[in-house]
Amino acid sequence: MFVRDYMAANPVMVAPEDTLGKALELMKEHSIRRLPVMAKGKLVGLVTENDLMKAYPSSATSLSVWEVNYLFPKIKIKDIMTKDIYTVTPDTVLEEAALIMQENNISTLPVLKDNQLVGIITESDLFKAFIDVLGLNHPSVRVTLPVEDQVGELRNVTEVVGAAGINIISTIVQRFSDNRVYIILRLDTNDIDRVTRIFADAKMEVTHICAN
Repeated sequence: MFVRDYMAANPVMVAPEDTLGKALELMKEHSIRRLPVMAKGKLVGLVTENDLMKAYPSSATSLSVWEVNYLFPKIKIKDIMTKDIYTVTPDTVLEEAALIMQENNISTLPVLKDNQLVGIITESDLFKAFIDVLGLNHPSVRVTLPVEDQVGELRNVTEVVGAAGINIISTIVQRFSDNRVYIILRLDTNDIDRVTRIFADAKMEVTHICAN
């Protein structure tokens, strides 16, 4: 999956000379928490809800937009925005976007195509992608099997499932020791008892099984 599959296209934007009050108004109106900052068609920064709250005295956070604009007319977006920002393209794979966020402790990445802003992707978008990939919104049985970390183990497990006529929704391999891994399957069935019998008959160890 790619950034283009989960980004919010045509994001709401502000300019460096806009006031904090206008930014807050836009965030409330569109139920968003981040705004790219654009100047002459170029991305020059990013401002978040946290940036706005840090700029306001604590007593101002409950004020109306009009009161904020009246009290803080001289505070501009350019004064509080983050200028050094990381970006991705629509063709960036989601894993890379997630790694950039994790390594740099950020929650938002503007999306550029040919140096033009075309979208924005946030950690919430990555959570949705994670749910989609794992099939968490699909009724299923989740099975965890500890196996040796060697060629052929995944094939053996999938052959057992395939022979039973059950479709695999998702597969994860998680290392838990130098030579052992967990194979975590999400199967297209709600019959836990049947799945338990299938792996018992195949003499495969199951450490966890549940339905959702």
